[in-house]
Amino acid sequence: MFKLTFYIPLFVFCFIGEICTPMLFPTVRIFGFLPFILFAVAELPLPKSLWCAAFSGLIMDLYSEGPPLGFFALNYSISTLIIYRYRKFFSKEKPFPFALLGVLFSFTSTLIHFFLYALFDSHLKISPHTFLTDLICMPIVDGAYSLIWILLPLIAIKYLTEPKRINLYKQKLGMVLNELSRITGK
Repeated sequence: MFKLTFYIPLFVFCFIGEICTPMLFPTVRIFGFLPFILFAVAELPLPKSLWCAAFSGLIMDLYSEGPPLGFFALNYSISTLIIYRYRKFFSKEKPFPFALLGVLFSFTSTLIHFFLYALFDSHLKISPHTFLTDLICMPIVDGAYSLIWILLPLIAIKYLTEPKRINLYKQKLGMVLNELSRITGK
């Protein structure tokens, strides 16, 4: 089931990450919608995952100035179609395997980007430096981004909102309030 209460804030958070990372890190190109697409791949059926990837790609097409309209939507959809079968090997409950799925998705998307760019534009210059940065370093940075920007806050929220922890917090808060009332005499 498509949980709008989860996916809309996740999309907005990823969009903020996509917009803000060039301001903070101008030389690093981060795949901002990666966590949104990863959660869609992990939890949703294939058609809905493809729609989420295509929508993210459309936003990127409208945001970017280089390739023609539909380039990123096609890239993200094809990458989602390829990665979808491997989702069962990467648990969304565990952060590091899920970040590795992000590395795999980014690597696949970059390879598809090279092929699509060669189809649409003949001025593609590939060097060993390009392969090193775009096929090795960039996917690792994207996986780290998805881990730090989305997964770790989600894990912290899940950890802090466990029922036994909430009862513990209430108990400690009650003890503090009792001590304060005893000290102040109210």
